[in-house]
Amino acid sequence: MSTTMPAQFPADATGDDTAGLDADLLHLIMEATAPLTGGEYFSSLVQRLAQSLGVDVALVTECLDYPESHVRTLAFWHDEDFIENVEFDVVGTPCEDVLGNGQFCYYPRGMTERYPEWATEEGGVESFIGIPIHAPNDDRIIGHIAAYHRQQLVDRRVVESVFRIIAARAGAELQRVQAERARRDAEDRARQHLHELAHVSRQHSMGEMASALAHEIRQPLTSILCSCNAAQRVLDRDESDPALIRQNLERACRSAENVNEIIKSLSRYTRKAEPQREPADIESVVRNTVELFRSEARSSGITLTMDLPDRLPPVDIDRVLIPQVIMNLLRNAVDAIDESAATREVRLDADIDAAGERLVVSVSDTGKGIDPELRERLFEPFASSKNDGMGIGLSLSRSLIEDHGGALWYDAAAPRTTFRFSLPLSSAGHA
Repeated sequence: MSTTMPAQFPADATGDDTAGLDADLLHLIMEATAPLTGGEYFSSLVQRLAQSLGVDVALVTECLDYPESHVRTLAFWHDEDFIENVEFDVVGTPCEDVLGNGQFCYYPRGMTERYPEWATEEGGVESFIGIPIHAPNDDRIIGHIAAYHRQQLVDRRVVESVFRIIAARAGAELQRVQAERARRDAEDRARQHLHELAHVSRQHSMGEMASALAHEIRQPLTSILCSCNAAQRVLDRDESDPALIRQNLERACRSAENVNEIIKSLSRYTRKAEPQREPADIESVVRNTVELFRSEARSSGITLTMDLPDRLPPVDIDRVLIPQVIMNLLRNAVDAIDESAATREVRLDADIDAAGERLVVSVSDTGKGIDPELRERLFEPFASSKNDGMGIGLSLSRSLIEDHGGALWYDAAAPRTTFRFSLPLSSAGHA
């Protein structure tokens, strides 16, 4: 509570019309602070209080523990200016009387005798006024208002009721601030919990993702192997061709770089890192992903069709993670079609929404549909109708899409079982 700032204090105000002074004080403070909330309210309160009473220091605090011996200032007016908020123990100060007894305290003089150590530390304080702040709903002491001066105050009868009105308003505002803070803290904890849950789900989903990633990695690895074999055959000739060897080695290097990018993207994903978004030709990304999956659909006796516009604007995506979402939706659609289905078809459509701002990709199937009891839990981790799955694909897919600023949902109104996701268009492409 002590400060090293120099002290220059005005002489004490005098006057006999105590009732008038108290009425003016109340009117001034209530009028000045009525439209304010939060930090602005507390700052205005202590400034008006100090200036109206003609004192050097005024502050308002909130209690940090129980019993109320440790407090933090919400606003601190000192020598005609605000100073940085601080935390302090009230033990050995007149604030201990206010919080310990829960009563209004008015000491117009004699603080150097009552609290010699504190008064000296504060530069020779002679007078003090303080009142506790009670919570409106349960009357707990949640803070206090204090003002003190290095000169004696005129022993006018400071009307306690005026300070109680001020403290009541401060109590309502402090409780509102604390409730808002508690709500934000709860939301932050909930977000952190979901973030950690998503991370755990990602760690457990590596087996599920391995199949999809194998499709992406197998092609560049095959290219590397073929290029290296070709280079070896050239070297085995009696007359080798350096240019042809270089061409094959360059092709192998490009494929290795592609594999490296896939692995780095997977590593970011498992480390909870943000996706690495960049403008991409989404039409090419979707077509390549569907073609990679086509053989898997064909082996299950499923017809896979695709309908894309002739030209789609670029979308900012992670080039490895978004294909995994598409793969997951396609695989779920294939798994949803049992052998007895009369029509065995999975369809992917993509287009720009009516507002012209987002890409919408839809995956539909001719399966028997989603169990109504499961619809409400579709995107919860481990919710699944599969007997051999962990049920984390949709939860992770939604998390990935939301990380890209998009949304993923089940369209219950569609004639077929349909999942859709949307992604914002690239700023350059949108313009």
